[in-house]
Amino acid sequence: MSLGESRQPKSVAQQMRRSRTRGGSSSQTAARILILLDVLGLPVEHPCPVPNAIRVVRSLTRLEKLDFWLRNPDYLADELMTEYEEGRLPEGVVREHVQRMLGELAAAHHYPMIRFHFGAYEVVDNALAKLKATGLIAHRRGADSGDRARHDYYLLSKGADQAELMRGSLLELEWYDKQADAIAFLSEAMQGSAARKRQYEQPEYKGARIGSEIPSIFERARTRASELGLVKGKE
Repeated sequence: MSLGESRQPKSVAQQMRRSRTRGGSSSQTAARILILLDVLGLPVEHPCPVPNAIRVVRSLTRLEKLDFWLRNPDYLADELMTEYEEGRLPEGVVREHVQRMLGELAAAHHYPMIRFHFGAYEVVDNALAKLKATGLIAHRRGADSGDRARHDYYLLSKGADQAELMRGSLLELEWYDKQADAIAFLSEAMQGSAARKRQYEQPEYKGARIGSEIPSIFERARTRASELGLVKGKE
């Protein structure tokens, strides 16, 4: 085997890894954002500044933090176990979600994120542009916060219809619907700043070097779940 041949598989693997770290393709990111807005967006208040809007996620920060939990099932599983141990969630609810998020199919839905100054972050401009260009979402500048203007993201009625169509044709979206349902159990999910603070409480998340990939906690979460009797231990 020549040197060039030996490098090719590594190059392909690296490209695939970089794609997963970016959340997959812009179409995959757009699909996740649509699900987040549909399941976790707040009902709009009336009168609403955006015609045909039905739900809203206020701030890109909140959207980013929700996306982190959506695509990092090990971290979300660990948070649900904390809710269970502190008496805020029943065992049956936690067991069902934890077994799914720490099961054999979890790796296929794991898309790591990069740690930046304000926690997990990913440039989602291309995905947002696709959703806006097709009339599925809209965004408006919200209240200013210091030198950073807040932007609110609205799910339009056409976007809700598209989400339902996708659910009928893409079976893998069921996973993300369940992930979004599980995120809703966390009270911190309602605010971006609160979600960011909770995510920083995970030592691996907090300790990740800025610009590096936030490491998986799958094995730690799996061990914790086994100790709580939520999953079977290794044979």
